[in-house]
Amino acid sequence: MSGQLLLPGQSSIDNAFRRCQARCDNRDVSSSHHFADLQPATERIGLTERLDEERRAILTQTRDLSNDDIHARPLTSTDLSIGRIVKHLAFTEDRWFQHKMLGLDLPEPWRSVDPAEAHDWSFRSADHDPLATIVDLYRNACRRSRDATSACTSLDTLAASPSFGNKPVNLRWLLAHMIDETARHSGHIDLIRDALGRPPAR
Repeated sequence: MSGQLLLPGQSSIDNAFRRCQARCDNRDVSSSHHFADLQPATERIGLTERLDEERRAILTQTRDLSNDDIHARPLTSTDLSIGRIVKHLAFTEDRWFQHKMLGLDLPEPWRSVDPAEAHDWSFRSADHDPLATIVDLYRNACRRSRDATSACTSLDTLAASPSFGNKPVNLRWLLAHMIDETARHSGHIDLIRDALGRPPAR
């Protein structure tokens, strides 16, 4: 099956991945250490390390903020706040890795929300949450996502549920998508921080 295909040299590839996974499992994604390997041994290592680097950047950008800062909306062209972005990213992590990839029910707080409203709610509801709650929600979602990734035998592993009314994505697509999603919202946070007079934080 595609999710269990063994390739020549697979043993050494698996060993390299396990070494990378051990490093990732023993650290908090909020660490300021830039851990991404500039010459990753495999595609999987490159994708997972890059995604975790983007996740770390999101958390780093919240460290010097107050509760007022996290809810501020200084850009007149958008109603985004940093709190709204980070909570939405927590929802995105759980939606893709828990619900789509593993086929599980969404964890709270998303489970109690009407699925048709969950996307917008993941933004708006952040207005009522303190900074620590939003950060913990995102950090825990990232950990669940890393566990889900570890449960997949290869990048060819297919999600349990189809997407876009079409067919299931594979882990390769999902990791690339989450890198794009997280990096794009990180750029939005950069702009909001600049409007708040905060220095860049990566």
